[in-house]
Amino acid sequence: MRRRSARNTRTLFISSFGALILGLLFALPPTSRIPSAPVSAAAATTCPVTKSHLVPVQGGRWFLAGVNVPWQNGGYGADFATVEEWGQHTYTHAATDAMFAALQASGVNTVRWWVFADGRGAPEFAATSGGAVSGLDANTLPSMADAITLATQHNIRIVFNLWSFDMLMSDSTATARGEHAGGHTDLITDATKRSSFLTKALQPMLAYPVPGTSYTIGNHPNVLGWDIFNEPEFGISDLGSVNAGINPVTLAQMRQFVAEIAGTIHRNSNQLVTVGSASLKWSSATVLGATGNIWTDAALTPYDAQGNLDFYQVHYYVWMNGDGVTWNYSPLASSWATASFDKPVVIGELPANATGTGYTAGGMLDQLHTNCYGGSWAWSYDGVDGAGTWTDTSAALKTFTTANAAEVNITPSGTSPTATPITPTATAKPATATATPTLTSTRVPSPTPTTTQFKVFLPLVRRT
Repeated sequence: MRRRSARNTRTLFISSFGALILGLLFALPPTSRIPSAPVSAAAATTCPVTKSHLVPVQGGRWFLAGVNVPWQNGGYGADFATVEEWGQHTYTHAATDAMFAALQASGVNTVRWWVFADGRGAPEFAATSGGAVSGLDANTLPSMADAITLATQHNIRIVFNLWSFDMLMSDSTATARGEHAGGHTDLITDATKRSSFLTKALQPMLAYPVPGTSYTIGNHPNVLGWDIFNEPEFGISDLGSVNAGINPVTLAQMRQFVAEIAGTIHRNSNQLVTVGSASLKWSSATVLGATGNIWTDAALTPYDAQGNLDFYQVHYYVWMNGDGVTWNYSPLASSWATASFDKPVVIGELPANATGTGYTAGGMLDQLHTNCYGGSWAWSYDGVDGAGTWTDTSAALKTFTTANAAEVNITPSGTSPTATPITPTATAKPATATATPTLTSTRVPSPTPTTTQFKVFLPLVRRT
């Protein structure tokens, strides 16, 4: 998720001469601009003939071209669920149909759509503060199934995002963000509560029949996969980038949470699993200034043998451009091979309006494709912040998907998805997580929003 103005605030002071040079640079046509840092081997990159850099979907390998649908009509955490405190449920059949029609017209093949967010609408909890999961409200699964039905009609595939690091915010009240908004650190750290989410929310979700078909949500061909967690790094104490107002967990605890969810999905569906990593900083060992990939199979499978990710996902905003000397986390400046990835990588968020990137919206798509990434999801369809909206990227996506139809127009081949629900298996026994160390932060939490501020935008200090 794009973090607010503090992310884009620079402590870089430019001399008057440097400012003049930059002004001349950005007066040039976008195609002639120089990227913010050397592109390494990207300019001469040749993508693997095996297409191992593309995402495996239904017997082929594809570039995932699309957008984020974080929430409709301001309904943070209320698209599919219901925030009972103010009766907010924003999903509508008509709006979704119109959106998918617009996306289809531009050749989009995938959307990343948020489900639980910070927990304010779903799942249901057995306590007013934190607590174990007791189930899902009456709107969640029917709304998800309806979205899947419409996606099928428009040849769109959905990646459902389950959680965001906002779930780790301090607990809220019914009159602030919502009674169950945040305060769910225990869902990650407590084995019994983790199990309650798997058995009372996730497994029933995967097994839910999609009306009019023989499919369930967990084996429907238009559900491409599941993004377990949005930008978890901003809630992990070990990494030194905990966002304001967050009650963090350790890296070991977050890995266990991710692995157990991934394992449950793999045992109960035939769909893919990923994590929305906040930056290449935490997803590569070879990108300039990066600290290593913390989401590898070796890091996750000790907690669950089937807890691996099927493709990686990283996010990109202009604060990641770096100085080009000691650090640069931009996927526009480093290719898939340069970053030493062993799986396909989708750039899961990037500004739809391309502001500050040095590229046009179309230029970003072309460069990411040239750099052998496996997909790109612009942020965001409804323009929930200053990063742009659908109108900023629709024409660019149309041009890109037309030019690259062979890698974008997903045509099922090989083994088709099964047409019967997969019987849930027992959840793997969780390993023992380490205790959460004490983290002292000097940052001041953002003010408590009013009941009309359904989405909470948190300030983020740029980390290098």
